[in-house]
Amino acid sequence: MGVSFLTPLFLAGLLAVTVPIIIHLIRRHRGKIIQFPSLMFLRQLPIQSVRRRSIRDWPLLLMRVGALMLIAAAFARPVLQLGAEEDGLVQDALREVVLVLDRSWSMEVGDRWERAVDEARQTLNGLVSPDRASLVVFDGVGSVVVEPTLDPGRVSAALDTIRPGWGGTQIGAGLQAASGILQASDRSRRELVLISDFQRRGWEDGPRDPLAEGTVFITRDVGDDGLGSMIVSDVTLEHSFTEGRQRVRPVARVIRQGEEAATRAEVILQLDGQEAEREAVELESEGAASIGFNPITLPAEGVRGSVRLELESGEASGEPFRFVVSPSEILSILLVEGAPGQNAAPYLRSALGIQGGTPVQIETRRTAALSAAELSGFDLVILNDVPLPGGASAGALQDHVRSGGGLLVVAGPASDPQTWSGAWGPFLPGRLGEVIERDPSRGASLAQVDRDHPIFTVFRGAGGSGLGTPRFFRYHRLQVPEPARPADPNEASASDDDGPRVLARFDDGAPALAQQTVGAGRVLLWTSTLDNEWSDFPLHPVFLPVVREVVQFAAASAESVPYFTVAQPLDPRFLLIEAGIIPRGEAPPEPEDTADLPVLGLLVGPDGGGVDLTAADGNLLQLSSPGFYEVRPPGDGGAARWVVAVNPDVREADPARLDPEELALAVAPGGAEESGEMAQNGLTGDLTEGADARALLEDGERRQGAWRFLLLGALVLLLGETLLSGRKRPLAKQVA
Repeated sequence: MGVSFLTPLFLAGLLAVTVPIIIHLIRRHRGKIIQFPSLMFLRQLPIQSVRRRSIRDWPLLLMRVGALMLIAAAFARPVLQLGAEEDGLVQDALREVVLVLDRSWSMEVGDRWERAVDEARQTLNGLVSPDRASLVVFDGVGSVVVEPTLDPGRVSAALDTIRPGWGGTQIGAGLQAASGILQASDRSRRELVLISDFQRRGWEDGPRDPLAEGTVFITRDVGDDGLGSMIVSDVTLEHSFTEGRQRVRPVARVIRQGEEAATRAEVILQLDGQEAEREAVELESEGAASIGFNPITLPAEGVRGSVRLELESGEASGEPFRFVVSPSEILSILLVEGAPGQNAAPYLRSALGIQGGTPVQIETRRTAALSAAELSGFDLVILNDVPLPGGASAGALQDHVRSGGGLLVVAGPASDPQTWSGAWGPFLPGRLGEVIERDPSRGASLAQVDRDHPIFTVFRGAGGSGLGTPRFFRYHRLQVPEPARPADPNEASASDDDGPRVLARFDDGAPALAQQTVGAGRVLLWTSTLDNEWSDFPLHPVFLPVVREVVQFAAASAESVPYFTVAQPLDPRFLLIEAGIIPRGEAPPEPEDTADLPVLGLLVGPDGGGVDLTAADGNLLQLSSPGFYEVRPPGDGGAARWVVAVNPDVREADPARLDPEELALAVAPGGAEESGEMAQNGLTGDLTEGADARALLEDGERRQGAWRFLLLGALVLLLGETLLSGRKRPLAKQVA
C-alpha cells in the first residue's frame, strides 16, 4: 500500500511552516523595566548588544508548524493506495450512471412523478465516490440537464427544478440522448437507468435504436396497471353553406380506454368562453363515440371553441380540447370524365363531397372542350381518364395552370398517350407509356412515399402504414426525366423545386404519383385509376385522406387548421401569412443587420408573454403548453389577427403499457453479459461476481476520509497553542 493525493497542489501550503520559524528567530527579548529616581550617582559602563538568533519556545513553535502541515495535508486529500490486483478490481467497478427521467404529460397522473423522483434519488444515494452521474429528461425530445459529474448533489438539486410538461412520450429520444454520454465515457461500467411509466405508444412511435454494446440497462417502472381514461380525442368541423352563409358543425370524438375509466359523462361545447350546448355520452366498454353538435353560423372573425368532459361526480375528465373555427373559402373543382356510364367516378366524387375540412363545390362535364372564360372560376381541373384536350382548349387549360390553377390528370384505360397533342409533352411531369399488368392474386402496392411532401406528411409515423395496404393490378408506365444539373455543383438547380418530381412509387419502382410546377400552378399525374377497376384503392380507408390531400395540394389551397399539438413545429412566416400581416408568397424583409428588422407581428401566449415572430430568424417555434395563442401586430393596442389553438398530445391518455423486459430485450438484445471479474445483468444491472470490487470501491470513500482526522489534529494543535501561549508569564511585569 502507498499514499497518493487527490489535490496535490495544496501541498504547496507546506511552505507556510517557514512563517512561525522566522517569527521565532527574529523576535527580540524585551528587557525588564525598573523605575529608578536618578542615574547620576551610577557609573556608566559600556555594554555591547548581542541579538539572539536561537529559538527559545520550542513547544510553541512545534505546535504551530505541526498545525500548518496538517492543514495543508488535509486539503491535499490523501488516499491510501491498494495493491495492483485490488486496484484492477476497483477500476472495473467505476461507474458512469445516466439517469433518464420521463417528464411527459402522462407522468402527471396520480403520484407517478413523485415516485419517479424518489427512484432517482435512491439511485443517487447508491453511488459511491468516484462514480459519475448525469441526468437526461425526455418527453417528445431528449435533453441533457446535468452533464456527467462526481457530485451527485448537483443531480439531486436539478430534480427539484423539473416538472412534467405537456409533451408526448418518446422513450427512444431519451435513450439516444443518454447513449451519447455513455459512448463518450471512459468508465468500465456504463449504466443507463430509465425511470418511466412505460407507455407502449411512447416506444412504438419514436426512434428504436439499440444501446451500445456493454451498456447495463436498468428500468424503474412507476406506471399503474388497470387505470383508464375517457377523453375528447379530436374535433372535426363539417362546413356547409345555407342561404349564402357559411355554417360549421363541430363533431367531437370521445374515446374510453382502460377498464377503470368512467362510462358516462357530459360532453360540453363552449364557444368564446360560454357554454353553448351539452350532450350525454355513455360507453360501457372500450371504444369511441362521435358527438355532433348543432351547426354554428360563423361570424367574420371566427370563433374560439372547446369541448370538455364532465363526469357524473362533477369533476372534469382530461384537458378541454380547444379549436378555432374560421370562415373558409370554397374550393371550386371542375371534374371532366367520360360519357355517361363509361369511366364514371363515383368514388372520386364521393371522396370530394364528404363534409369536413375545406368546403368543395364540384361541377362535372363530359367533354374537355374548355375556354378561358369557363376555366376562370375553377381552382382545380381534374381530367379523369379522358384524352387531353387539343387546339384552343389545350392552350386555354395550360394558360389557366400557368396563372395559378391546378391540374390533376388520372390515367386509365381511355388514356392513350399516342393520341395526346405534342404540346402536352413538356407540360406534364413525365411521358406516359404502356399499361403494366400485375399478378391478379397479389397486385402491386405503394412501397416508396415521400413523407416530407405536403401531401403525405399526415401519414408520418404509425398512421402511414395504411398506404401499403391497397392493391393495384394495372397502371401506366411513366418516364420521368432527370432534373437538369447545374454547371457549378455549389449552385442549386432551379428545376429541383419546379421540375418533375416523383412523390410515390409502386413496389417495382414505377412512379404512381408525380408532380411538376408550371408557372404559378401545379400539375399532378396519377398513373392508375381512382375507381375499383384497376385497383381496390377506393375500398380502403386511406383513399379518402389521400384524395383530399392531393386535391388540396394541386389547387394550392391551404385548409384552415383548427388546432395544433404541443411541441408541433410552427413556421413564424406561416403565422404571419395566416394573420394577413404579410401577403402569401412574399417573404419578410431581410436587412443585413438583424437589429434593424421591423417587428411585424407578435405571438402572445395564454400567460400574456409575447414572441417576436420577425426575430425568429427562420427557426421553427414549438409551443410548450396548451391554450389559445394570438398573432398580433406590434403595439399594446394591437387586436388579434389570427388565433392558434394548441392541445396536449391526446395519445398520452392511452393506458396501454409496455413490459420493461420487452423494452430491455429490444434495446439490449444480448441480455446478461459477463465481462472480466464482473457479471453485468442487461436487465437489472445487478453484479453477480463483482461484490468484492464494489466493496473495495465503497471502502475507497473511507480511505479518502483521512483528511477529517488531519483537520481534527490541526484543530487540537491550534487549541493547545492558544492555551500554551496564553499561560506563559509576561517577560516583564509592569509596575504601576
